[in-house]
Amino acid sequence: MKKEYRIGEICALYRIGPDSLRYYERKGLISPKRRENGYRVYTLDDIWRLNIIKDLRKLDFSVDQIKGYLQKRSIGTTIDLMRQELDLIEREIMPLAALRDRLSERIQVLERFSTEAVREEISLQELPDRPVLFLEDTLSTDQEVDLAFRTLQGQDDETLFLFANNDMGVVVPEEGLRQGVYTRYQKAFFFVDSRDFPRAGTIPGGTYAILVYRGSYRKSPDCFERILKFMGDRDLEIGGSALEIYRLDIHGTSREEEFITEIQIPVREK
Repeated sequence: MKKEYRIGEICALYRIGPDSLRYYERKGLISPKRRENGYRVYTLDDIWRLNIIKDLRKLDFSVDQIKGYLQKRSIGTTIDLMRQELDLIEREIMPLAALRDRLSERIQVLERFSTEAVREEISLQELPDRPVLFLEDTLSTDQEVDLAFRTLQGQDDETLFLFANNDMGVVVPEEGLRQGVYTRYQKAFFFVDSRDFPRAGTIPGGTYAILVYRGSYRKSPDCFERILKFMGDRDLEIGGSALEIYRLDIHGTSREEEFITEIQIPVREK
């Protein structure tokens, strides 16, 4: 086995450039010898150091961390270094695991929408308080709503998704409901986990009249009218602003006939 290696051989062996080797030398991680002609040569002492450097760089340790480890290596410092990496991996896994769970839930919802008939029946349901992120704005077109969703998403690009999201919608103000104006919205919102967003707003719990329909948004006004008639027949009145929730929209399908929209109107007895 050779005892000295030229810079080109080391670069080929470790698949790194000469600049990286010179940088490691400047930082004191390696100390190549110099021949009489001034050329660097790397010894077996540099080899084991480069082995460690290469592996720790793959684990995203900084050059300063690696230098400290090279200067003081022991079973204890090796264990400490491994524990640091495990902690880092755990922190990186957590958001990926959360994303995996969200995508799995969305797949289940989409599969249910694709196989189950949407009966468009009205029901009364008791719903809990729900944490949301709100964007206060007056919206009336699909394009304005889509832009509002993107603005909301910008509050946390790592956590909030528009792709196949079934937990976003708009608020139809109570005044609009009473005037028969169902396509002028007061707010856009995302349902969120309060653990991720401790300062989130709240949609109050209570009794809601709910209808889910499939198809174009042009059906919304008729659906609102149906719900209001349903309420009137049961001596119920409007208890606040309504929600129009886009369970499946342009972000999940280009076919209007596949859109799924859920309307929720809070109710109370007259």
